[in-house]
Amino acid sequence: MQKFERLAATIEKQIEKGDFSLSGLPSERILAEKLGANRLTIRKALSLLEQKKMISRADNGRYEITPQTVGSSQNVRVAILTPPAFSSGNIRIWYEELFRCAEQHSVLFRPFLFVHWNDTSISDVFSNFDGVFIIPSEEKIPEETLLQFLAKDGLVFLNTNMSHHQILSINLYPAIFVRQLLDQLSQMGHQNIACLHLQSDISDVLNNRISQWEYWSTLNENTAPFIKANINPFNEGYTFLDEQIQKGALKNITAVFCTTVHAAIALIRACKNNGLDPEKDISICTIDDEGIGMHSTPSITCFEKPDIQKILRPVFNWIKAGGNLDTWKGPLLIEPANLKVYPGETLHPPVNK
Repeated sequence: MQKFERLAATIEKQIEKGDFSLSGLPSERILAEKLGANRLTIRKALSLLEQKKMISRADNGRYEITPQTVGSSQNVRVAILTPPAFSSGNIRIWYEELFRCAEQHSVLFRPFLFVHWNDTSISDVFSNFDGVFIIPSEEKIPEETLLQFLAKDGLVFLNTNMSHHQILSINLYPAIFVRQLLDQLSQMGHQNIACLHLQSDISDVLNNRISQWEYWSTLNENTAPFIKANINPFNEGYTFLDEQIQKGALKNITAVFCTTVHAAIALIRACKNNGLDPEKDISICTIDDEGIGMHSTPSITCFEKPDIQKILRPVFNWIKAGGNLDTWKGPLLIEPANLKVYPGETLHPPVNK
């Protein structure tokens, strides 16, 4: 195989994987720089791709990607837009599940980042993809951006509820299930169940989890405290909780509901450092383990991940059919009807039972 043929194969693979979805095919000069070849060799590679009908000449003389060659025979493109939360297990799970569903539907799938709601990457993705899944940031959505969302077919928000704006939404862990966890702890004999929230920002999802704990506490006369701090649970959570435990914050507390798995992990470490055994002295639970809680030591009590593929299949079919909201058959807020508790090693009766 000659060099121009190898380069043609490389460019063809990049086209099929959607590498040029936003920018279009680069010029001969840029391709030559990126692929370490001279322009004559690149020109021969592009000519070969033109013969294979992968690309074609535009009126301005530049090559353009032939639409039907991008991604699949259906030529359907799906993207996910996420904020740059590089440590998020939740984002990783969505990447994996969306990629798997896209493969099953012969759909091109690409991930993209946005830094703020007016980021040009959002409008670029909207212009070039048929379906877009968005994991929102904590920043409030500006009115002009919301109008842009309302005009986009095939738009789906993840981990939040945008149905009141007439936008399809998926929430895997409805806050109402917090009470199921608390009821189970109560049935085991726990009477003082605190709530722990460590987060620099608070989303509607996390706020709803806190509200469910507060409502359950009112119904069950639970007087345990709400422990909170506007800090990063990764860098500062353990230090804060270590100090709180030494000050007696967990005195008479037999169980703690944590709004996130990262808060639960920080609490486990702080408890161990202060002679409290999470497998015997204090129960610790959360609602969403983000793919790590079940595998931590000790394993954290949480809900098992629902069947995401079952949820995504009708959504992908809707996007492939055009993604017009008028054609969607189902509720605008998709949530599982049931969640199964994973009884981790941090689930046990209180010591005094």
